[in-house]
Amino acid sequence: MKKFLIAIFLIVTNQAYSQKVLFDTLKVDSSTKIIGRYEHHDLNKTYEKFNFIIEDPSSISQFIKNLKLGEEVNNSFESPNFKLTVVKNFKEIGSWTINPNQKSAMTHDGHTYAFDLNQINQLSKTYPFHYEYHKKTFATKNEYDIYLKEQKNNPNFLFVYGPQFAFEGSFEIEFKKTEQFANPKAIHYYLTPYIEEIVPKGTFRIGYVANKKNVQNPEQYTMTIYGPKKIFDNLKLKNLKNENWQPTVENGIFFYKKSK
Repeated sequence: MKKFLIAIFLIVTNQAYSQKVLFDTLKVDSSTKIIGRYEHHDLNKTYEKFNFIIEDPSSISQFIKNLKLGEEVNNSFESPNFKLTVVKNFKEIGSWTINPNQKSAMTHDGHTYAFDLNQINQLSKTYPFHYEYHKKTFATKNEYDIYLKEQKNNPNFLFVYGPQFAFEGSFEIEFKKTEQFANPKAIHYYLTPYIEEIVPKGTFRIGYVANKKNVQNPEQYTMTIYGPKKIFDNLKLKNLKNENWQPTVENGIFFYKKSK
């Protein structure tokens, strides 16, 4: 019965509508889910009426094969919007952003196309879906990995926006404004070879943040270095001081099904 209803919902009479695959149906398995949901940071839940979830592999394959986009249009981004996503193994691996008022969809390759909302606006009746989410802070990747493993045992757990832990932490160095250190770009070029003597290229980042200190003290530039603590411990520059080491603390956002 569900397959029959999906076929009805996805009939498109306009011949101009073309196929652009949301996900390779050959890769659908028991862990795959198609989720339509309002943006989680939309406190008004503006498009909650469209929410749906499809978990049966054959129904997912049929949905994907029949989902149509129209002609390409100018890029646009409606806020709030509606998310059409593919989840696999507790990760959101593909998504389209649906702009209901503009009747368009931005695909994962950054292009925007006309989109017929009739393709999804009845699915909530057949595949009702309500969800909740919470944020959790992690100091280390190991801490995150342990928590994620626990969540995978929860039958209501759907997916996570996980922390990246790209850098172990960050610290600051204050440079007095001089002819040599005339701007943050010059400082960046100065610092880079010294840091690359300590750690490999690509394992750190040098940034200049327009924070209160930098804005209110234009005679200096406080640079922020992101990377391993090894840099903070070993970088020795004449008349310069490494300060304010801060270990990276990152958030994960965990999504769960819930009953209404």
